[in-house]
Amino acid sequence: MFRLILGVTWLVVLLFAMLTPGDKFPEVDYFSFQDKLIHVICFGILSFIWAGIKEPIFQNNRTGRRLNFLIFGLLLGLVLELAQTQVPNRTFDIYDIAANILGGGLGILTYLNISKSE
Repeated sequence: MFRLILGVTWLVVLLFAMLTPGDKFPEVDYFSFQDKLIHVICFGILSFIWAGIKEPIFQNNRTGRRLNFLIFGLLLGLVLELAQTQVPNRTFDIYDIAANILGGGLGILTYLNISKSE
């Protein structure tokens, strides 16, 4: 149950961050692809958390992991990018979607690797 609460909490944080107008964040540019790295990390964490949820709909099995990737790696990343077109100072970026998908996949693979060794 704790992991489900953590997963929902991280999802809400991610929704808030991605749907907040762009001018509400400080301008920080340490390197050229930092935005994409942030997308990979955020979706990786989200997918990692949800990969281990053992609630009935997200059972920790092959079908559950596929559903997890479909929802958090593909659909959520695409929907949030499309939604950003309606948010002031936010834009749609196909590379953000790619970073979201990469993060979602890495999150699940990381979970599988760690859970195998336990």
